[in-house]
Amino acid sequence: MSSFIPRPNLDLIDLLLGEHASLLTLFRYYENILATLDIAGLRAAGAVLEAVLMAHAIDEDGLLFNALQTAQGGVRETLDAMCDEHNELRRLLEDLPSIEDLPRARGQVRKVLELAREHFAVEERILFGLARRVLPQENLSTLGGEYARRRGLCALA
Repeated sequence: MSSFIPRPNLDLIDLLLGEHASLLTLFRYYENILATLDIAGLRAAGAVLEAVLMAHAIDEDGLLFNALQTAQGGVRETLDAMCDEHNELRRLLEDLPSIEDLPRARGQVRKVLELAREHFAVEERILFGLARRVLPQENLSTLGGEYARRRGLCALA
């Protein structure tokens, strides 16, 4: 287990953007091999996607979305839409193991990848900029530290 050294310049938005980049790499990998996967392979891909996407959603909801709850303006509507998409991704992934038809299962994984990619794009284009405008940098740094702690990340020396 790594030891966590808090750094005052950790920023939750930057950390989430980094995680998006890693997840998008995983999405490209699955998109490249999707046509070769059988039902078992699609279910395995779904299990991996569920683990990483739900971990991301839980921390995003618990840290960023909760911090934005009290913000003014159109923040509430944006958060509601983002939460709805997290729930839709969860539903699609939970349904995958029960799908027996290969083309339908492949389509389900493709739908998850497309929805997650679109969700990330909206977060990056709208939500993250909104968060930077309404949350003080100190809050984003504190949230970044908590995110890093939850992920077991070590600060660079």
